[in-house]
Amino acid sequence: MRVSRRWHGLGIALVVPALIVVYAVDPAQHALTLPCPYKTLTGLACPGCGLTRALHALLHGNLRLAFSFNPWVFVGGPAAAAFALLPRTMAPDRAQGLRTAIAWVMLAITLAFWVWRNT
Repeated sequence: MRVSRRWHGLGIALVVPALIVVYAVDPAQHALTLPCPYKTLTGLACPGCGLTRALHALLHGNLRLAFSFNPWVFVGGPAAAAFALLPRTMAPDRAQGLRTAIAWVMLAITLAFWVWRNT
């Protein structure tokens, strides 16, 4: 499946301003997102809990603090970037196979991380 330039442009148009806001506003001081519904209902953290604070710390160069908020930012971020960029850097048939493999590996790692962070 070939992704059109329009979708890439839309992705950039959404991601860049979001990163600017996360960089400029400390989510530990000001709520940028709604509370996690999973954590609200169960008291357990989901794999995404703390990602905004982790991304803020990462954008400010504080790797240790970012890791303490959510270590997933160091795995999920690069994997998402690879997932998004593969169609641009490889033949479409090879990219699709690799994207499928990345998706399954990421799902397995996410589920393992979810269990680990709540034990």
